[in-house]
Amino acid sequence: MVKLILKGFIVGLGKIIPGVSGGMLAMSLGIYEDATLAVAHFFRDVKKNSLFLGLLGIGVILAIVGMSGVIEFCLFQFYLPTMLLFIGLMLGGFSSIRKEVEGTSWKCYFWYLVIPFVLMLVLSFTQSHQVFIYDGSLKSILCLFLFGVIDAVTMIVPGVSGTAILMLLGCYTMLLETFQHLFDFTTSIPVLVPFGFGILVGALITIKIVSYLIERHSISFYYMILSFFLSSVLLLFFQTLKYHYSIATVLISFVCFLIGYFVSKVLDLHYNS
Repeated sequence: MVKLILKGFIVGLGKIIPGVSGGMLAMSLGIYEDATLAVAHFFRDVKKNSLFLGLLGIGVILAIVGMSGVIEFCLFQFYLPTMLLFIGLMLGGFSSIRKEVEGTSWKCYFWYLVIPFVLMLVLSFTQSHQVFIYDGSLKSILCLFLFGVIDAVTMIVPGVSGTAILMLLGCYTMLLETFQHLFDFTTSIPVLVPFGFGILVGALITIKIVSYLIERHSISFYYMILSFFLSSVLLLFFQTLKYHYSIATVLISFVCFLIGYFVSKVLDLHYNS
């Protein structure tokens, strides 16, 4: 139980950090497929699925509510160590994803590798300077609902960072501040209700599609995931090269990478849970 909450916690942290995919961390930690199918077929075993999703949800909520400020501070003060820690967490689960397509030829699934990779490159070079401001109007409420739908899709599709997309849409900072002041209900409720409803609608639709792909076209699906995975890790790494670091920072960051990698290995119960 504790291990499942911890996995949810790590996935929740991935939701906060720009460029990191919570869905990809869930895949690396071996809980993605189980979580997707548990939601898609919830009523097949309500007790089991409720326990599984509840424990994961507790971890995710604890991370988002309790660690938003900490992550923001770490990214500002210790950018490279923080990013390499999460790159390590992602790479630690690579072998589990690769095993899903063992015995198949990548040449037969060439386009399933290329299209997601190109899509990620296009998204990475898309820039936006617009800032979303909630003013209580119907338009801003509908925008929050749409942001919720988009966040749900990116949360469920591994490799696509919901945080990065929300930053492109200009609403990431506003939402992060809202979560940091969650118990200030006069400001948080008007924002989180339409946003949360959008997440619910988007999640239900996306999970149905993903569960269908897992059950009917699993090899094609996992080749797409591999493509998203590799492109995400590469883009995150190249993103860290934009800045200059001291030798001490690089060494500490390398240690953080190793810590993330081995933590992911320890928690990777894809074949042992």
